[in-house]
Amino acid sequence: MKDVPHFALRKNSSSGEPRARPVGTAPAIAARRAVLAFCCSLFGLAAAPRAAAQQVDPKKRPTGPMPSCTVSGCHAEVTQAAVQHGPVAANSCDACHRLTDEKQHKFDYIREKAEMCYFCHDQYQGRLMHDPVAKGDCLECHNPHGGKTRQFLRADTIALSCGACHADVTGGRKFVHGPVAAGGCVACHNPHVSDQKGLLLRAANALCLECHVSTQQQLGTAVSTHEPVRTDCLRCHTPHASDERMQLNAEPEALCMSCHEDIRSTVQFAKTAHGAVVTGRKCLNCHEPHATPHPRILRNNPKDICLDCHNQPLDTPTGRIADMKAVLAGGKSLHGPIAENNCAACHEIHGGSNFRLLTKEYPPEFYAPFREEAYALCFSCHEKDIVHDPKTTTLTGFRNGDLNLHFLHVNKDTKGRTCRACHETHASNQEKHIRDSVPFGKWEMPIGFRKTETGGSCAPGCHTAYAYDREKPVVYPAGPSKATWPADRPGTAPPPNTGARP
Repeated sequence: MKDVPHFALRKNSSSGEPRARPVGTAPAIAARRAVLAFCCSLFGLAAAPRAAAQQVDPKKRPTGPMPSCTVSGCHAEVTQAAVQHGPVAANSCDACHRLTDEKQHKFDYIREKAEMCYFCHDQYQGRLMHDPVAKGDCLECHNPHGGKTRQFLRADTIALSCGACHADVTGGRKFVHGPVAAGGCVACHNPHVSDQKGLLLRAANALCLECHVSTQQQLGTAVSTHEPVRTDCLRCHTPHASDERMQLNAEPEALCMSCHEDIRSTVQFAKTAHGAVVTGRKCLNCHEPHATPHPRILRNNPKDICLDCHNQPLDTPTGRIADMKAVLAGGKSLHGPIAENNCAACHEIHGGSNFRLLTKEYPPEFYAPFREEAYALCFSCHEKDIVHDPKTTTLTGFRNGDLNLHFLHVNKDTKGRTCRACHETHASNQEKHIRDSVPFGKWEMPIGFRKTETGGSCAPGCHTAYAYDREKPVVYPAGPSKATWPADRPGTAPPPNTGARP
């Protein structure tokens, strides 16, 4: 079996970090003693003379000079360390000790405190110093003769050495950071000096990313980055232990809301809550905590995030929401915001005051008295004059000559037809998002719309077919319309125009 090298600890003068300097294998120590003795002589030191072991009673103090402190038997225990300090390995006790009283067999250090160590080891330089280093008390942590490892720590492990002064940083919490659990304090901290707060080896974020490679990769492709990731990971994470997963400083929602006060207020006071915000992983249902290739650190593009939940019918306090993924997949005509993957153009994401989390008011009923304010959502994109002008040749294609049929249907004091009576708000198989059918109470009422080059017709379930034509307007005689119930079956050609007033 090959001999195991012995090591002495020396510091890198440029970085202040530990580096190993091999002292030698056990059989080589004797050869090195001669070299050390020569080196000591250059500094005016005398290596301990090699002499035959002299048997003495270690319980009795010698009354004269001894040829060897360790071989004689008095201080033999200092040579028992698994890894010996260089002077001990070379049996050169007088590299550090000098005899001051031969009769009393008293010795003193040849230099003061840390100067003894710095005679061989590079002196530490840094803006912040560990307290024992600042006091020059290296021996508070290190045994000057040797130890179980090359650091010659007095404690058995680095964690026990740190714990002698520092209280248990885990505090009995559920989740412990890997280096802490492994007792690897020096994976993050320099035990001597640093330019970083907390004696960290590097700036906190740079230090975290050295291990958390996946997060570093996210940053490399990011379109949006969470601000704490750029500035200070410790704003969200505790580096030692936590009762929250991922060593978070608090429960995820509370942690997010501690900075995003505006969203906290929205969620707290919303009349209509968004289930994605208040259930499951809450904020993390939609957002990545670090960085993503999508805006607002979203996990995916907005539409696909919405469809992660809206891929099935959902029952809500305001009624059932259809399987929107199926609706969009089966629709040929997509509403503009849907085509742009922008559900947030119409819906509040975190909570709101309107029906279905809409950003502005929009009538939820089939019939409603006309108020311009009730259509604020539609008019944020569409021209509002479309329901104000009885006559037009430019505002809409839904006209009979210049008779504005949008005005005719919507602008009524009592039973005005709302936009949803004819239009699907997300996707449809018809142009202009015309519905195939519309919910009317418990009935799915057919629309029966047919398009022509210059107009079209509809045969809904509540009255007979009506036609319109932009170039050759249909003549509607005066008088009340004659209703039929029900309309012809959906899928069949509409009956000829009766001339009834729509």
